[in-house]
Amino acid sequence: MSTSSLRTLLARLGPDGVLACTCGRQHHIAVRQVLVSEDALRESAGLLRRERGNSPALWVLSDEHTEAAAGQQWKTAVSASRIVSRILPGEPRPIPTLALVDELTQEVKTHSPDLLISVGSGVISDLVKKVSLNTGIPNWCVVTAPSVDAYSSMTSAIRIAGYHQAVPARPSEVIVCDLGVIGQAPRPLFLAGLGDLLAKYLAHLDWSLARTVTRELLCDTIAGLALSSAREALAAARAWESHPIEAARSLTEAALVSGFAMQALGSSRPAASAEHTIAHFWEMAGAVAEEEHDLHGLLVGAACRLVLPGYVDWYRKLAEVDFDVEERLAALEREPPWDARLEAEIAPFRHKMAEEMRGRAFDRAALGQRLEAFAQNRTHLQTMAEPLLKELSGAIELLTGAGFPFSLGELGIHERYRLLPVRHVRLLRNRYTTFDLAHELGREDSLVATISRGALG
Repeated sequence: MSTSSLRTLLARLGPDGVLACTCGRQHHIAVRQVLVSEDALRESAGLLRRERGNSPALWVLSDEHTEAAAGQQWKTAVSASRIVSRILPGEPRPIPTLALVDELTQEVKTHSPDLLISVGSGVISDLVKKVSLNTGIPNWCVVTAPSVDAYSSMTSAIRIAGYHQAVPARPSEVIVCDLGVIGQAPRPLFLAGLGDLLAKYLAHLDWSLARTVTRELLCDTIAGLALSSAREALAAARAWESHPIEAARSLTEAALVSGFAMQALGSSRPAASAEHTIAHFWEMAGAVAEEEHDLHGLLVGAACRLVLPGYVDWYRKLAEVDFDVEERLAALEREPPWDARLEAEIAPFRHKMAEEMRGRAFDRAALGQRLEAFAQNRTHLQTMAEPLLKELSGAIELLTGAGFPFSLGELGIHERYRLLPVRHVRLLRNRYTTFDLAHELGREDSLVATISRGALG
């Protein structure tokens, strides 16, 4: 294994699954083995025999594409006599609905296997992790593409009542990453992995902002590991053409670290911020016309590019923001209810927004503390943000050269949905970001306008 943040993370992981950290809290990561090599399929077969003998009862989930990529090869390698295979259609792409989870759960209960195996990328992994939690049966994951950080997280993205929701899941005990398989993944999946990891820059910035302004707890160890994973992803992009196996390794390890960071913290805070809220809205709304572009990581990358000009302009002018705390508190107190002026197109998502806004009661004292904290720390915030945004800008430029589809038009996102989540991002997720600070300072419209001009340009 190459020197990487993955090696650093695993080295800090104790036998009890506790991540060594100085922040004062215990972080748990539920993984026993991570195999990343050009021979990981064979290695995992040997590990399975050593741990569970020659005849474990296995239930294996794949789709037609991942079955061809690795499923059949892995089943042959393990030579188990008791394998039940469920192969989902490859086209159209499987949708991880709650109904499908329930169907698979019942199937697993009928067969009572010893171990569940996912062979695939995000959707297959998420389905098996959720079924694993439902049935109490452990699971392993065989990765086929470096497209997401879901493999090592403790949640699954399941569509419930039309919405993608991150629900509790059982993390995979063993994660198998065969670089020969991953290196053959379709190019859009490689790009999707890079796009998902771009978000770590904005996540790091907004989490740091929340620590400064709202006193939200931030773990420097976890935050640093997540940001390092993004930087390693860029190394993967640079090595793509000349060293494809090493590129696959770098990107795969970076995605795993991002997932482990979320698992250790118990939330997606280290890996996701406003850009993910925007991307999730596009997914929920079915805003992407072409299935080939309807990949989570591609949408996250496009959302990063979309909001970047607004963030750059906002933090560049931070020192110029002039406000009176008492005037701002009075203005915020006079604001109409959050749902009083919703746009018509956002109305179908009102229920989801209401769930998020329940945790946001007006608190004059807390708002006053936040405004005072901003006033005292604006120079620090500007100094912290500018190099991160410059680095993100360089990363976007690099990926543009690699053919990443940053254009919302190229992605086929319907025009009426392109900026809709930007105008409502605060309401779609109860997570403090730069949009929340801009709102509290009375300058949210200016931030959104800058982003809109960049999108139109």
